[in-house]
Amino acid sequence: MRILTWLAAIVLAWGAMPPAAAQVTMPDGSVIPSDVIDGAGAACKAGKADACLVRGLALTSGIGEGIEIDLAAAAFRSACDGGLGMGCEQEADIAARRHDKRQDLKLAAERWARARTIYTASCEAGNPLACHRLAGMLTNNSAMADKPRAVTLLARACFDLEYGPSCIEGSALTGLSTSAVRDPALAARFEAAVDPTLAAACEEGRLGACAMLGDWLLGRLGPKDIARIATLADKACSGEAVRGCALAADLVRRTDGSAEGWDKRNAYLDRACAAQWGYCSDLADLMRAAPPIRSVDSGLLFLADIKACLAEAEEHCWRLYEPAARLNANELGQLVETFDQACLHLPRPSAEICASAASNHLERAEALAASAVTDRAAARRLYQRALELPEANEDNPTAHNEARAFLAGN
Repeated sequence: MRILTWLAAIVLAWGAMPPAAAQVTMPDGSVIPSDVIDGAGAACKAGKADACLVRGLALTSGIGEGIEIDLAAAAFRSACDGGLGMGCEQEADIAARRHDKRQDLKLAAERWARARTIYTASCEAGNPLACHRLAGMLTNNSAMADKPRAVTLLARACFDLEYGPSCIEGSALTGLSTSAVRDPALAARFEAAVDPTLAAACEEGRLGACAMLGDWLLGRLGPKDIARIATLADKACSGEAVRGCALAADLVRRTDGSAEGWDKRNAYLDRACAAQWGYCSDLADLMRAAPPIRSVDSGLLFLADIKACLAEAEEHCWRLYEPAARLNANELGQLVETFDQACLHLPRPSAEICASAASNHLERAEALAASAVTDRAAARRLYQRALELPEANEDNPTAHNEARAFLAGN
């Protein structure tokens, strides 16, 4: 689908979006506040490895802004060079995950190896996060798989260092009936340690641990202590650990199907979306399912779709075309900018996204002579990007043909 009608003047209004209360929740459950995130870019440039890690996590997770994968990779590289294993691991994951010519498996292997070295030394020194991350690599990375050692590391982190996330992972790894390291007795021991370790972390103020415990309690088989889970979710959400807000919304969904329940879910997800754009797809879906006695602001729905699109929910990119005939000049400009960013800055955009972004510029070039040269140049760059992407689905051959046809004549 393309934009069929353009208004006479399009003014980009990206900066008009309401400010987001961005926070990063670290793996141990601690919450990095928005002022630290705001200053992380400058601090990273000044050589502070911790700030580079925070900056990279914000840029890969849609924390208060769209994903910027190239900037994130650079931030993680600086964190890795500064001796942080998580920076090395994250840079490796980005290098391996790309699905175009930017994929770099050699770099990924080098950075994973460096992460392993750093994690090993840190774990031996008593850092539970290092033990946990190393166990994850040994479990999930086929190039260095060693599940028996992963179990040993998780046991050290859980039982000796009282790190709750490792208790959860250890229980899952040793409890699976198909696992090569299945050990029902050890799985039961891991499971018994989850609640006390995460509850202690929650009480110590690591509010992400409150949400993690709530999720774990909700996912267990058997009766649920909904009141306790709700308390944990509210504590996390109130402390800006946004997973708690999403958990609170899920609890309301399970227990209150009224219009008032919809209001509560909307409030929780709105808060989560403002902080982390990955939750905006849930908010947009909820807004579309509003009860008949509730009205939804179409402008807010449009912004939720933009944020979801730029957090890798591609179906919400296409949703932006639905109200195209009713969009004002600012919104049309935002649509063009959103498709550009999705094509150029997300880790794995489709060729169709890039071809659509190019087509947006060509249609604007036809409608607005003043921007025609700039728009046609942008279209050329976007079509070139489309051809760099693999034909991963049935739409992509059409996108490639469209790109080749334009580039052949321009």
